[in-house]
Amino acid sequence: MDLNELIKLLTNKDKQIAELTHELRAQRLMTEKLQHQLENLLRILYGKKSEKKPLGIEANQEAVAKNKALNDLNQKDLPNAHPIRKKLPMLLERQVIKYELPEPERICYLCGNVCQCIGKEISEQLEFIPARLFIKEHRRYKYGCKNGCQIKIAAMPAQPIPKGIPGPGLLTEILINKYQDALPLYRQSLRFKRHGINISDSTMCDWVSQIAKLLQPLVGLMHNDLMGLCKLHTDDTPVPVLAKGKTKKGRLWVYVADGNQSPACTVYDYSPSRTQTAPQKFLSGFKGYLQADAFPGYDALYVNGDIIEIGCMAHVRRKFFEISESAKGDPLARDTLEKIAKIYEVEGRGRNLHYKKRYFFRKKYQRPLYRALHHWLIRAKRRVIPNTPIEKAFNYALNHWRALQNVFADGRLEVDNNTAERAIRPVVIGRKNYLFAGSDQGGHNAAVIYSIIETAKQNNLNTFEYLSDIIARLPTTKPQDLYKLLPYHYSP
Repeated sequence: MDLNELIKLLTNKDKQIAELTHELRAQRLMTEKLQHQLENLLRILYGKKSEKKPLGIEANQEAVAKNKALNDLNQKDLPNAHPIRKKLPMLLERQVIKYELPEPERICYLCGNVCQCIGKEISEQLEFIPARLFIKEHRRYKYGCKNGCQIKIAAMPAQPIPKGIPGPGLLTEILINKYQDALPLYRQSLRFKRHGINISDSTMCDWVSQIAKLLQPLVGLMHNDLMGLCKLHTDDTPVPVLAKGKTKKGRLWVYVADGNQSPACTVYDYSPSRTQTAPQKFLSGFKGYLQADAFPGYDALYVNGDIIEIGCMAHVRRKFFEISESAKGDPLARDTLEKIAKIYEVEGRGRNLHYKKRYFFRKKYQRPLYRALHHWLIRAKRRVIPNTPIEKAFNYALNHWRALQNVFADGRLEVDNNTAERAIRPVVIGRKNYLFAGSDQGGHNAAVIYSIIETAKQNNLNTFEYLSDIIARLPTTKPQDLYKLLPYHYSP
C-alpha cells in the first residue's frame, strides 16, 4: 500500500468517525428529549401540580423559627387552645328537640326537694334532607257565553320550554349539576330514579339545548360589553366532540374581564377546531390589551396595533420549572426560577394597590428585576447546548420578551395569564367527567351556559337562585329589558 492510498484510507476513516460522532450526538439529544418528555408525563400523572418554589435552608429555618414563636405565643395566651368550630348559619331552618328529666329524677337525693330548671346546654347538629320533586299543576279555567257565542280561557305565562314538563328549578338543577358540578346527564338520570322519576339523559340533553338557546341573547349582550373594555384575558382548551362514531377535537375559548374593570365578565366561545379565525371573529372591533399565551393564531390580531399583546410570565416559569424538576435538574433553570420568584414577590406587595399607584410601583420596583432577568437570559443562553429543552425554554422567554414587558403599560395588567387559566379549569374538570360533547351544537350550548354560570360566580351570585329566576323571567322579558338580567346588573 503506497502513501496516497494510506492517506485516502485515513481520510475516509476520519469522515466515518465524524459522521458517527455526529450521529451519536444526535441520538444523545433525542434520548434527552424523550427522557424529558417522559419525566413531564410522569409528573403530570403522579407528581405535584404546584409550581411553588421550595424554601432554601435559611428561609426554611426562619419559617420554622417563626412558626415556633407563634405556637409559643398561642400556647401562652390560650393554654387549652384547640380548633374552634365555625358557627352554623342562623338563616337555616331549625328543628328544636328538647330533653327533659323525668319527674322522679328531678328530686335531690341529699335534701329531698324538687330541683328547679337553672339553664340549658345546647349542641347543634347539621342535618340534610334530600332534594324533593313536586308537581306544579297549572289550571286554566274556561268561560263560555250562555248564548254559545264564544269560549274564553285564562292565559298562562310563557314557559321556558313550551308544553314541556320541566319547571325553572328543575332546569336550573340540571344545568348547575352538569356545568358547575361536572355531573354528566346520565348520572343525573340515575339520581332522579332514586326519587321515583324516570328522565332519560337524551331528554335532558334536549332541555339543555333549548335553555342554551333561551340564554344566548344574554351572552350576546355580555360579548358586546366585553368589546368595550380595555383589557381581556384569553385561553383555550380542547373539547372532544362526537362525530360519526369517533371523536374530533373541538375548542372552547374563554375571554375574561377581571375585577380590575367593570363589568366583571367571562364569556366562552366554541369553535370546531383550533383555528386563528375563531379569536379574530370573536374579538372583531376590540381595541386594547390582550393577555394570552404564545399561540400563533393570535399573531394576526396584533398586526394593525389595535390590540397589544401582553405575555404570560407563568408560561415562562413553567418551562424552567419542568426542567428543574427533572432527574437531571439544570442549575441554570433553578437560577432562572429564583429570579422569576423575586418578580412575583414584588408583584404580591403591590397586589392591593389602586391600578394608578401600581403603575408607578412597578416602574420603580419591577422594571429593574425585569431588566436583570433579561440580561441573565441573554448571558445564560450562551452556555446551553443547542436543541435541548433548556435552550427551548430560554428561546421562549427571549422571543416573547417584548410582550412580557408590555405589562408596564398599564397598572390594570397582570404579569401572567392565570386569570384565564382559572376560568378554563371548570371546562377541564367537566371534560374529565362527561368525556365528550355530543355534537358541535353541544359545544356551543356549553359555551353559553358556562358563560352565564361563571359570570354569576364572578359577581358573587348564588348560581341556583340566579339561574332559576332568570330562566323563569326570560320568556316574558322584552328585548330592551334583557340587560337587567345580566349577572352584573341583576336584582332579584
